[in-house]
Order: sequence, then C-alpha cells, then structure tokens
Amino acid sequence: MTRFEVKPICAAIMLLSAYGAPALAQTTTDNAAPSANTSAATSASSGASASGDMASGADAAQAQPAQAFPATAQPLPETAQAPAVVQVTGLRGSLRSAEAIKRDSLQVVDAINAEDIGKFPDRQAGDALQRVAGVQVGRDRGQTSTVIIRGLPDVVTTIDGNEIFTAAARRLSYEDLPVQSIGGLEVYKSATPNQLEGGIAGGVNVRLRSPFDAKGYSFTGYIEDRMNQTNGSDASKDTHNPGGGFSVSNRWDTGVGEMGALLDVAVNREKWTFPVQWVDRPDGIFSVSPDGTATRLENAAQYTAAPGDVLGQLPNIGGIYNSGTRERQSIHGAFQWKISPRLQATAQYLGTGYQGRNAVNYILNIATGAPRLTNVVLAPQGDYCNTSRGVICPIMSATAPAFLSPRDPYDWFPYTATSTWGQKERTYTHFLNLALRYADGPVTVNTHVAYTRSKFVNDTVIVDQQVPGASSSVYAVGSDGHGGYNAITTPGSANALRDPNQFVLRGLVQNWSEQAGQQFQWRSDGTYRLGGDGFFRAVLAGVRLSERKVSNHSAERASDLAGSVRPTPAGLFGPGFEELVPGLDRLGGPWYTPSANYLIENADTVRNVYGQPSGRVPDDPTRLFDQRERNATFYLSGRFETELGGIKVSGEAGARVLKDKRKLRGQNRIGDVVTDVDLSTSETNVLPSMSAIVNWNEQWQSHLSAGKTLTRPGFRELNPALSLIPPTVNAPGSGGAGNPDLSPTKSKNIDATLEYYFAKNGYAQIALFHRDIDGYLQNFTQDETINGVTYRVSRPQNSGKGTLRGAELSAQKFFDFLPGFWRDFGVQANYTWIDGDNETRTSLNSDQFTKTALIGVAKQNYNLALLYEGNGITGRLAATRRGDYVEQIAEDPFRQDRVVKATTFVDLSIGYELTPNVSLHFDAINLTKAKFESELGPYQPRDIRYNMTTYGLSLRYKM
Repeated sequence: MTRFEVKPICAAIMLLSAYGAPALAQTTTDNAAPSANTSAATSASSGASASGDMASGADAAQAQPAQAFPATAQPLPETAQAPAVVQVTGLRGSLRSAEAIKRDSLQVVDAINAEDIGKFPDRQAGDALQRVAGVQVGRDRGQTSTVIIRGLPDVVTTIDGNEIFTAAARRLSYEDLPVQSIGGLEVYKSATPNQLEGGIAGGVNVRLRSPFDAKGYSFTGYIEDRMNQTNGSDASKDTHNPGGGFSVSNRWDTGVGEMGALLDVAVNREKWTFPVQWVDRPDGIFSVSPDGTATRLENAAQYTAAPGDVLGQLPNIGGIYNSGTRERQSIHGAFQWKISPRLQATAQYLGTGYQGRNAVNYILNIATGAPRLTNVVLAPQGDYCNTSRGVICPIMSATAPAFLSPRDPYDWFPYTATSTWGQKERTYTHFLNLALRYADGPVTVNTHVAYTRSKFVNDTVIVDQQVPGASSSVYAVGSDGHGGYNAITTPGSANALRDPNQFVLRGLVQNWSEQAGQQFQWRSDGTYRLGGDGFFRAVLAGVRLSERKVSNHSAERASDLAGSVRPTPAGLFGPGFEELVPGLDRLGGPWYTPSANYLIENADTVRNVYGQPSGRVPDDPTRLFDQRERNATFYLSGRFETELGGIKVSGEAGARVLKDKRKLRGQNRIGDVVTDVDLSTSETNVLPSMSAIVNWNEQWQSHLSAGKTLTRPGFRELNPALSLIPPTVNAPGSGGAGNPDLSPTKSKNIDATLEYYFAKNGYAQIALFHRDIDGYLQNFTQDETINGVTYRVSRPQNSGKGTLRGAELSAQKFFDFLPGFWRDFGVQANYTWIDGDNETRTSLNSDQFTKTALIGVAKQNYNLALLYEGNGITGRLAATRRGDYVEQIAEDPFRQDRVVKATTFVDLSIGYELTPNVSLHFDAINLTKAKFESELGPYQPRDIRYNMTTYGLSLRYKM
C-alpha cells in the first residue's frame, strides 16, 4: 500500500460523515449498546463534568450523568480520573472500562486499567504497555527499555498529565515504574491542543491510584517469587527472585470535608542474565585459494584476489555474558481533600529507586587479524557477494593458526581475550504533584504544580586479559544462521578459555558518569461550557510554564601495566580475581574472566596495581554538559457538536503555541578538533489540531483527527561530550557523542477509524494513519582519529523528510453469546501494518540525501490474547509479535542495512481465587524463548541476544 493509497482511504472515511450517514443511521437495533455520548446535551446544560461534583469514582458511577463531552486528553484532571466512574468488577469490568475510555475520548486512544494490568505477568509499566494495540516494546538486559507506538519511539510520557522523566533523559525509564502504583495506562495516538507536546508517535499517560478510587477502606498486597531461566547458556543456573508490596487507602467524612489517603510500597529483587553472541561487521578481506587456505589483504577501495583465488570476507566473532543483580523500590502516597462540593485538592508523591551490580563479561577472537587462514568454507555465490568493493563472498568458517608479530611479544594473531566490566549503578526519581480543581456551574478550572528530581550514577572498572599464542576455529554461519567457536587452543591447553594459567593481564579502563535532571512545571486548564444547542458547546484554554535543568559529569582513563613481562591475573591479584562465568553454548560454554565482584569491591586495589591513585578519575571538563530549557505554552480550543444528515458529530478544534528557550554549554569534539559550545536558542511553534467523533448510530462510530506534532531532541542527543571506549590490540575503539545543532522533529498527522461496539461488551475497529515527518533523528557512524587512535564514533543528526503510513485492525470480545463453559472465554486481537521511508544524509552534516527505510519501523506487528474468567479462575495467554525492521542504515564497509528479524513473545498468566480475598497466581514470561536476531543479509549474521524465560508464583490479598 503506497502513501497515495492510504491518504484517499483516510479521506474516504472522513467523507462518510457527510455522504454515508443515512445508510448507517438506519441500522440501529433495539438492543444496541448505549453510547456514552447520547446524553451530552443534558450534561452540558447541567454543568456536569467527567468528575461531576467531585464525588468518588464509586459514587459517581451511580450518581453522575453522562459527560458533557467525550473524555479528552490526559492533562485535565477530571479526564485523568474519568476511568474511576466506571464500576470495575473483574477482568470483564476492567476491559469494559478501558473500552469506555476508547469510545468516549476525542483522540484515538487505547487503554488498560488496574484490574487488567493485574492479570498480566508484568512488574513494570513498560511490560504492561506491550499489551496495548499498536504498541511494541524493545527489551534490553531482560527488561522493557523502549516503548514504540506505530513503529516510532518518539513517545511523550506523563503522570496524571504532568511530564515525567528519568535523570537527564526526556523520557521515563519505564522499567523504573512498578505496576503496583498504577490505576491505568492510556496510549494516545492522536492529540488535542490541551495535551503535552513532545511525541510525534503519541503519548502515554500514567494514572496513579488515588484514595477516592475506592468506596472506603481498601487494602491489597502481594508476595511473589520468580524463577529466571537463562537461554543460550546451559551452564547458567536458575535463580529465584522475590518481590512484594502492599497498598492501603481509606476515606473519611470530617467536619471540614471528605478526605482520603493512600500509601503503596513495592520492592522487587532480581538476578538476571542476558547472553549475547555478536558477529562484527565484515572487517577482514582474504584471497581464498581452492585448497581452503586464504591470505589476508591490506585495506583497499577495491580488492583483487590472487590468480585462481576468489575474495572472501570474515567478520570478528565474540560474545558477552551479561549478568547482575538489581533491586527496585517504589513508594507512592496520595492525599485527597474534598473541601467543598466545588473545590478539591489532591497531592501525589511517587518515589522510585534502583540499584544494580552488573557484570559485562566479554569474549572476543579477532581472527580477521590473522595473516593466513586454513579450512576456509565460503558461502555459495549469490547476489550478496556483489559489494561496492568487489565480488566478495562471506566466509562461513575457518581456522586461524597462531602467529606472533615481531612488533611485540604479546602481539599475537588472532587476538583472543576476555574482559569484564564491573559496574555499580543507581537511579532515584522523586515526583510531587499538587493539584486544585474548582467546578462551579459552567466553569471548571484545574491547576497543577509539579516538581521532579532524578539522578543516575554509574561507576565502572574494566580489566582485559589475553590468551597469548591462541589458535582458533570459528564459524560465522552455523546451522541456525549465527556464528560461534569450534575451539580455542594453545600449545599448553586444548581448552584455553577454561584454564586460568593461559591468561595474561592487559589494560585497565575506569569511568564514571553522573546524570541529573530536575524540573518545575505549572499549568492551569480551564473549561467554560456555553450551554444551549449552538454549534460550539465549550471553550477550553490553558497555560503551562516549565523550567528543566540537566547536567552530565563524567570521566574516563585507560592504563596499562608497567614492564615488558605481563603477569597472570591469579599471580598478581590472587585466585579470587578470576571467575569462570557460564558463557554461551555456541562459544564453547564457560570462560575465565576477571570477577566483576572483585573489580567492584576492590576497585582501589586494582587502580593501585596499575599505577593509578585511589578513587574516581577526576571530573573531565571536556565531558561536562549543562543545559537549561524553559517552555511557555498556551492553548485555545473550542468543542463543538452538531448533526449532519441526522448523524451526530462532536469534536474539538484549536491550537497549541509553544515558546522554547534553551541554553546549552559543553564542548564538541570531532577527531582532534575541540570547540567550546555555548548556545542560546529560542524557538516558537504553533501546533493546530482538529478531532471529531462521528456517531453513525449507537453501535458504529468514527474518530477523525488531523494536526501537527513535535518532538524536541533528547538532552543526551544534544550533549556534545564525547565518550570513548579505547581499542584493544586488534579491536577498534568506539565512542558516541551528541549533536548540539539538532532541530526538533516535526510531523503532520492524519488519523481515521471506523469502530463497531457490540451490544454487551467488546468492539472491532479499523484505523488508518498517515505521518509526514521532517527531521527524524538517525545515528551516523564514522571513523575519527583522536590522539592518533581510530575510533568508530556515532553521532545523531536530523534526516530529511519521511513518511509513515499504516493500518490497525483490532477487536476485543468475551463470548457471552456462547452456551455454558464457553461463555467465559474471550479474545483480544490487533494487527498493525506499517510502511515508511525517509531521506537519510549520505554522511555526517551532508546536504545530500538518499531514500531509505525508517529505522526501527516493523511492517507487520500483532498482539493476540486468549482470555478466560469464570469459576474463580482468571487466565490470559498472550502472544506479541514485532516484525522485521531496519536497525542501521548503510553500515560500513559495504553500506548494507542491518535488519532485525521478527520476534514473537508468548506469556501466560493464571489466577485462582482461594477465597473472596486471597488469590494464587502463576505467571510465565517468554514461553517461546524468543530472542533478538539481526543480520546484514544471507550468510551475514550479526547479533543474537537471548532473553530469559521467567516463571512466577504469587499470593495476592485484597479487602
């Protein structure tokens, strides 16, 4: 489907509002599901709102009339609490509540509520979000690290309408937010003027629990144990991971109004693993003879094989056994005070903490440095052999005999080494929100003052060790399409990686980083309901002011031992210095490497042995980054309601005006050229939008929207400070930096849906969307020489113009129409088809563009869940699939796109009510043992990353 096909389809659905109304209007049945919009005129004239007279959600469910207008964006507190007016009883009730949000919102939105979230085997918010239609997630180190809406990662996150973030990032680290504190999650795929800007993909609003959500006293709690199983490493042991939490709330009538208080606490501990086997980009080009021997060629723009030979390319092969322990804590408190029937005050505090001890255990064999290879097996001839530098076929396997360079007694080829990063890191985030809501007749005013402070600290000590004189037998392409080791040997050992006496010490690298962010934000939103039956029914206006400060301090230093003879690790530090880590099966299993615990607990001892002083490396002024950003926002919109040919149409039109001022200070380094950065910028943007709901009848409706959105560059992307990882003897160095000259990414959006709501519960929907994007951020990698050393440095840059278009099909239904046992089953299903392209710069800061795919956009995605609720049992079997997508454009040296293969995760959750107050739950995550796999093309694999499989058992209590 091309862009020229999608836009007419969107337009066709919009035109149905005018030309298709009579036909649909005649299909109303007597038992149709009532529409939440049918009483709009009555509610408008009475001045009722989503929160009405500010009674509790439980009371409002019985006492409140329908909303004056469909629930809108999250920034209005009355809409943030809107789900509470739906009586939630069990999984069915929760789904029905989320369905009401979807139906009544002016935006295209999908939601999950507290009861629904509790039926998933999820600890953190990001894990729960993958259950929402059109949402995919990225995983790293066994947890959700990225949320993607309709293929794009530019997602703004709010808590009850207020911006939230972690440390120096613009976005929240979803793994830091536990589901324990969440009352609901809403994913907005289109915007209205009162919504916080900042996400061209959409927005996620987190509704925190409130004491007025319950009728009176409420207590819930849980204890659980999870068993993590490592995939890809048979030597790894299963680990048990405890967790627990509770939530207590109550409300009281006092002489000065009704009050409510809530407290919830959660603590989770986890021992995790994340094995990775990597195949580096093609690095060594060889002239391969018919007898299976090969000679390495020097780097050249065009390669030529010896007479009778053919060209072959071999990548370097290695792995990482990531492991560690982490603990997350959260505390959430809320206080609500209904001062009078017209005035209510709310205070919310959320504090989250994270502490981690990580071991990043590397292994590498740089076979491409060997001057000669034997036993070479080439891939068969194919189009993938045709490169910009000659006809060069992938080498599938080879043997690299040991060779000593005359330059240095330890300069062996292939270079074989292990390395450990011992990391300690921690994060804390404090969020406080004070709110007042006043409602009197046609006037509603909401005011929020919020403060956020967050900090991330990382300390890392890295030690390398080498196996001199090692020969290797490696394969780049095995039976499953990925690489590994057949054998690593030395003259003194047939399995050198498991013999600590075969290693000698190499270099030390120590680095640290502290990233901090804080923000004050104030906003006030007002609604004036006009009354009557005119076209315009209400006027909305609001203002928001915020000041955000971020900083980054860091330093790094590389050192090596003095003297010409390198000692063994155990000989210098003692037997406790090394550890036999489980490793990866495809790399021969366990290997010896420095112990991460030793590096963390004896960091000063290690520093002193390498001739360095105790304590951290001094703060590096060339890495310093400070930024202050001030935002002033005003919006104005009008809500309207009319009939066209007997069809009710309601909506909102207006604009959001943004004024941003930014001051940025740091240093920019490209190669050996260092320049000071001291920028002050100011920018004004206007984001118009229009949204409408077309009520064809009581069962059919459409959402239509058009508007502009904007995403500011992340503070890390703006940070010019350069972070480098020094090279080893034969492995290139790498690094990354930001770009202070980045511009916001802008998008023009069109959305259209056609929705059908079943009589008792459930819906079916088709949604079409189109995005014209300008300035999408992409990373560009180039070789830079710094102090005589070559590094592969990645920096972000704005691309040119791009397009994203697609369609969503979704449905949700319990099978109430079936007899007996079968009526307790239900299904949730959605399928998203996406296509896109982008103009990518041909080099860093180039004015030349080439048409490419959009990075990270998978063409086909789906979620499918089988539900059950009956006889005291609640169950959900869910499958989540993200299709193939491009991870990197035009990767060197042959300018190939790196593609990530499709992945399907299957999770299971079953709960059984032992008593009305106590339930037992069994959870299973990643039953399919899904893993991340990437490649450059046939016979050219890249990474394979093994996600854990987790089984959990929990006991939950409520009263």
